[in-house]
Amino acid sequence: MDFDERQLRAFIAVVETGSVGRAAAIVHLTQPSLSRMIHGMEQRLGHRLFDRQSKGMALTPAGEILLDHARLLAFEMQAARDQLDALRGLRRGVVRIGAVAAVMRTLVTRAAAALLEAHPHLAIEMVEGTDGDLLAALLDRKVDLVVTASRLESDAVEAMGTCAYTDRFGVFCAAGNPIADAPSMAELAGESWVMPGPAATPRVQFAARFRAAGLPVPPVAVETASVETMIALSAASRLLCWLPGPLVAPHLASGTMRQLAVPELETERQVLLYRRRAGLLPQAARQFATYLPLRT
Repeated sequence: MDFDERQLRAFIAVVETGSVGRAAAIVHLTQPSLSRMIHGMEQRLGHRLFDRQSKGMALTPAGEILLDHARLLAFEMQAARDQLDALRGLRRGVVRIGAVAAVMRTLVTRAAAALLEAHPHLAIEMVEGTDGDLLAALLDRKVDLVVTASRLESDAVEAMGTCAYTDRFGVFCAAGNPIADAPSMAELAGESWVMPGPAATPRVQFAARFRAAGLPVPPVAVETASVETMIALSAASRLLCWLPGPLVAPHLASGTMRQLAVPELETERQVLLYRRRAGLLPQAARQFATYLPLRT
């Protein structure tokens, strides 16, 4: 197989858009030219890469196999070009990093600021999301590093080490909420909460704490993936929230929210740094990692 980069990127564009027409616009080809290119790839491989369906282009099993390799090859080609251009002073290196909200807004932003102070020629792209979102971004090569407080369950990624940093989850509410300062778990089981979706790691761990205590899981009145929305709703209503302390710290300092004393729901998280197993880690990403307090 000796496809060139243009063919690989055209194939990936069809996969990501599900349409030859939309992909053609992305890779700057006419639709007939792109169709001929894909057909030529299929002939050389001896396998169909797509099933042409009324709703779009669907990958065949052969296409699924090619996709992982195509993404890796296209990424490595671009990474090599970026580093060679950076060496010649033609292009800035780019750090692509993903992190969960609390870590992004504390540890990662501090590391990014220090990196840019020392290397102002670099650029940084940040992706904030849940563990599942970040794993997908890492596997899809949308980020090169992920900082998270949960282990990423995939053989395609590896931990580079644990950061010498922890944050602490706690229960928070509006300053004027009439709930007691130190409610029992049984009392909290009867309160309404604002939480992320059921599959989110904090939500799973939250529910497990109540089940372990032999209590029903509290009702969740509002589900949202937005940390800002959780905090704003809790500050403006009787809804409780369970979040890392650094995210709520400004609201505690301003007096709009308070923390409840609930030892059973206070927990520290360790922070891990992940990369993909396959391929080289770009030089800019390696530089960024040196600014994290990493214990290998």
